[in-house]
Amino acid sequence: MGKKKHLMGPAAGRIGKLVGDKLNAGDFAKGASSQLKKSSDEIVQKVKRVSKRRKYLGSTPGKTTRTGREVIERMRKEGKIRRIDGEDQLIWKNPRTGETEFYPLKDTDMGHYPVDAVTYWNTEGIKHGPKSEAVRKWMLDPDNYELQPSWYNRSEGAKLGVQYQVPTP
Repeated sequence: MGKKKHLMGPAAGRIGKLVGDKLNAGDFAKGASSQLKKSSDEIVQKVKRVSKRRKYLGSTPGKTTRTGREVIERMRKEGKIRRIDGEDQLIWKNPRTGETEFYPLKDTDMGHYPVDAVTYWNTEGIKHGPKSEAVRKWMLDPDNYELQPSWYNRSEGAKLGVQYQVPTP
């Protein structure tokens, strides 16, 4: 073992010096430090940027919340959700094609229905103020939701082309 150590020692030292000189560890550390700072600044900016929708209305309840469970139960009674092959499925008529489609609940979103969130905010919610009791009551009311395929819910919201009006103080 001593012999091996003796042979490896000088070689390891020369290799380490060569690699260190080529890499220029000082520059590497500076680059890594500035990259880390840049990344953390970007993260902070993203965290600080809260959408107007979330700022004014708050979060949409998830499918596992009380509101979500009530929406699922109502839609089940309406025949819009059925257990197919051991899995709950949304039975949905695609308004774009007129075809009936089936979606596992994991591929659905809580979509505002019959009034979308931005229309509600701009016509009614803005009168009460951001995250007011009346606004949160509307957001938590299961009658204001239906499950929709995620792709549809997200594209419909983007297609509206309407922006949230800024409330006056």
